[in-house]
Amino acid sequence: MAALLLVTVMLLRATGQPESWLLPVVALVGLAVAGYLAHVETTASEAVCGVVGDCNTVQQSPYARIFGIPIGLIGVAGYVAILLVWFYGQVGSRRLADAALLLMALFGVVFSIYLTFLEPFVIGATCLWCLTSAALMALILWLAAPAGWRALADLAARPEERRRTPA
Repeated sequence: MAALLLVTVMLLRATGQPESWLLPVVALVGLAVAGYLAHVETTASEAVCGVVGDCNTVQQSPYARIFGIPIGLIGVAGYVAILLVWFYGQVGSRRLADAALLLMALFGVVFSIYLTFLEPFVIGATCLWCLTSAALMALILWLAAPAGWRALADLAARPEERRRTPA
C-alpha cells in the first residue's frame, strides 16, 4: 500500500501536478498505521509483522512509550493534527496552514529519525509498521515543503510586502 502511494506521489510530483488531495490521503494511511500501532501498544496484543523485522520486540521495549504515553497514540494525534491543519487550509488561511504543515512534518520526520535510529542500534529489532509510518511522514514533508517554505517566507516578510503577495 505504502509503495503504491509512493509511486503515485512520485509520478504526480514529476509531472508538476501534485493534487491537493494527496497530502490528506497520505496522512489517512499514516493514521491507519499509527492506529494499528496504538492498538498493539495499548492492548499488549501481538503485532502482525510478516517476515521483516520483529515488531513485537520494538512495541514491548521501554522506548514504545514517552512519559507513559504509547508512541502509537502520539502518532495518531500527529496525523489527526496534520489532517485538521490541512482542512483548515482548505477553508481558512492557506498560508498559515501551509507553514504549519511544513513545521509539523519537519517535527514528525525528526521524531521518526530518532525512533528509527533506536530500533537497530538500541532495541536491536526493527518494526515494519514503524518504518512505514516514518516513510509516510517523509512523504508528507515532501508534499508540504514547497508551499510551506513559500508560506514561511511570506509570513516572515514585512507587513507592507505581505499585502502585495496573494494568499
